[in-house]
Amino acid sequence: MQDKKKDKEFLKGKKFFEGIKFWQKQIAELVNLKSKLKHSQAELKKFPQKLHSQVEIRTFAERMVIKQLHQEIEHRKKAEQKAQDARIYAENIVDTVREPLLVLDADLKVISASRSFYQSFKVKPEDTEKQHIFDLGNRQWDIPKLRELLENILPNTTSFEGFEVVHVFPDIGKRIMLLNARKIYQKSNNTQLILLAMEDVTEHKRLEEKLKTLASYDDLTGCINFRLIMELLEKEIHRSLRHQKQFIVVMIDIDDFKSMNDEYGHQAGNDILVAFAGVIKKSLRAIDSVGRYGGDEFIIILPETDVQHVLVVLGRIKESFEKTKITSMHLAEGTDVAVKFSAGIAAFPHNAKDLKGLIRAADNALLQAKREGKNTVVLEKRIDTPIPPNPNYL
Repeated sequence: MQDKKKDKEFLKGKKFFEGIKFWQKQIAELVNLKSKLKHSQAELKKFPQKLHSQVEIRTFAERMVIKQLHQEIEHRKKAEQKAQDARIYAENIVDTVREPLLVLDADLKVISASRSFYQSFKVKPEDTEKQHIFDLGNRQWDIPKLRELLENILPNTTSFEGFEVVHVFPDIGKRIMLLNARKIYQKSNNTQLILLAMEDVTEHKRLEEKLKTLASYDDLTGCINFRLIMELLEKEIHRSLRHQKQFIVVMIDIDDFKSMNDEYGHQAGNDILVAFAGVIKKSLRAIDSVGRYGGDEFIIILPETDVQHVLVVLGRIKESFEKTKITSMHLAEGTDVAVKFSAGIAAFPHNAKDLKGLIRAADNALLQAKREGKNTVVLEKRIDTPIPPNPNYL
């Protein structure tokens, strides 16, 4: 009995101590929970401040991003404006260039053209821009010389200048152009442009030819003037020495021309001279030349011919004058002017050794014709020793 009682008391004591341990554990957990709650409350009190700081940081970052975006947008706007200003500036320069100018891309397609290009070649922008240069205007720019310059020469160099191109355009006719081209590399967009300038020198060339004509031809009769006829005589002498061939010189003038001037006036006399020169030119071969020596005197050069042929030519001139009626507004109505002439013939190298001697021989023959009664032809009969061939001409 005593043992059972002891066992009950032991179990009762054990349960008591286990209960104490349980509650100690619960109290410890409560204390720990209280500590956590206290810490959480402190953290909770700090949360608004942290949240506010995070909001401020995020807001600042957003403001910086927005600012950077704004700066980037402004930078791009300025760059675009600068590019647009540069484009407008370039277009204005192109438009103010007096010569026709094309801006081509690397494939030879037209990017833009100057106002003078459209005006000069009678074309419109819508028919020009974005078109291949050789396709412009029903392929009127498909010029072999231009194609050679753009496809063969320019790719191997950076520019070319002063290439002359002659072409007949359907709308504006024949044009003589000096072409200048230059390649330009654009770093901004890694592209290449070609500036093609066309200087229309048609009128300039025409004036040059006119000046050349004025400098080489007699303004009244249209015959070669004194300077050029002397040059041709020198060349013919050299050619005669080189090839050992004879040529003939004829000194010819109108009989009694001074009296005609006195009777009809100088203006009518000029008309007679013009008619006289016209008959001579029509009677000559293509290789022959006639020049005005002075006053009413003319010199005729007949290469590689003989005296017999010259006499035939002079006979043809005489026959033409007999059939030609001299007309002039400076002559009284019904006035009939009969023109006769005299001529002196000299041959090189038989009648002279040089230009001066040749002119003197022909002039002496003409004077002899005058002394023999005019209206006649005299052949210089004094024959000098033929000149041996000059080794410099062989």
